Amino acid sequence: MKRICLLSALFICLFLSHINAQNNKQCIHCNMTIQDEFHKASAKLENKTIYFDAIECLINYLKVHNEKGISSLQVSNYKTGKLIAAKTATYLKSKAIPSPMGANLSAFKNKEAAEKTQKEKEGELYSWETINLKFKDSKFGAVNHSHHDHYRPDAHAPIGVMGDHLHKKGGFMLSFRYMNMAMDGNKSGTNNISDTTIYSSFMVAPQEMTMEMYMLGIMYAPSNKLTLMLMQNFAKKDMDLTARMMMNGMPMLRNFSTSSSGLGDLKFGAMYGVFNNHKSSLHLNGTLNIPVGDIENRDNTPMMNDIKLPYTMQLGSGTFDVTLGATYKQNFTRTSWGTQFLNTFRTGKNSEGYRFGNITHLNIWGACKLSKNFSVSSRVLGILEGKLKGIDSDLNPMMVTTANINNYGSNKIKTFIGLNMAFPQTSSLNNFRFGIEAGVPIYEDYNGIQMNENLNLNFGVKYNVF
Repeated sequence: MKRICLLSALFICLFLSHINAQNNKQCIHCNMTIQDEFHKASAKLENKTIYFDAIECLINYLKVHNEKGISSLQVSNYKTGKLIAAKTATYLKSKAIPSPMGANLSAFKNKEAAEKTQKEKEGELYSWETINLKFKDSKFGAVNHSHHDHYRPDAHAPIGVMGDHLHKKGGFMLSFRYMNMAMDGNKSGTNNISDTTIYSSFMVAPQEMTMEMYMLGIMYAPSNKLTLMLMQNFAKKDMDLTARMMMNGMPMLRNFSTSSSGLGDLKFGAMYGVFNNHKSSLHLNGTLNIPVGDIENRDNTPMMNDIKLPYTMQLGSGTFDVTLGATYKQNFTRTSWGTQFLNTFRTGKNSEGYRFGNITHLNIWGACKLSKNFSVSSRVLGILEGKLKGIDSDLNPMMVTTANINNYGSNKIKTFIGLNMAFPQTSSLNNFRFGIEAGVPIYEDYNGIQMNENLNLNFGVKYNVF
């Protein structure tokens, strides 16, 4: 019931934001709401007037739209906020006067007024012609708004989604994520199954399991179109089990636990931008899984000491896996949404004689800004995982459900609610971003007998270097 209420609240927020956007002028170039009266601009077309939230947006718009059909160009006088002719104005570029899109441009009706402000604020003066020439150099002005969008609390996908955004050329980001998944009980197909039923075919029944992962990520952009990433995790898995043993001819239940921990597989990825028009974007995702995680973990049990743990308790896949897909995102004034489709393909059996099934992930999320610092998000994740192929000859498939290859592969749908925190460009913490997310499965269909998934928790912090 709580989940339904939270989802309803989010969708109401999205709807109200959409209605509110209809009553506010938005920049035709970057789609941001125009709030700064001293830096806005406009262009008059044959049958309408279009508006910009900054002078740099007007200039960048004219780069891809010629002036044919435009009868006049106007910019705000920094001193009064009134619109003046753009082509006869004098422009001051000063860090002391930040403009909405980061180019630090202000306009003045005449050169004398601009020079007077220049003495107070410092900076450089330009005419309309010289400022347009300067904008041909991407290092001078804001030729795109990805850097500005970064400061929105809903600019990134929820923290549980990776590979959702590109960086501008030279961009560098460090991230740390903590992920926790809890499981209890068992299911066969979509139905719960009792320990008694499990004991008719297996000696041991899993009771509870906790999977924890600590992930360090690095992202670097060698160009505006390409962002590279490297991810390494440390995993810890704990499972509580109950064995049905015979003592003096009588059945006896004995509880015990097994665990494994260490480095998981290393992932190297790349994202390539297909398009980005400041309101919507599409990029391709590709990741190579490098099998450095241990797949020969062992532990003691009541039946035998130093026994090899089942497939699900190992720390890596043992195979070079390739993940391919794409991510699409769209921004509005106070809301955003996105979707990501990924397919993971296994490339052969590992050294122990098996491979996990291929996996398909489909993420769909939406977010709503609550303030300049916070946004709330909702996400739906669909997972299709194929059957395990091959067999590890060291495992006894009759001992425990997790050692039997027929008990792998599933179809799942999960829902998540998240809270995201970011800081405005003027804040000393503007390079930091935090996110937390909690989710549960709403549909589970398992091959054979598998543990019932319960709560998922994701937390992360990102640090951007520009």
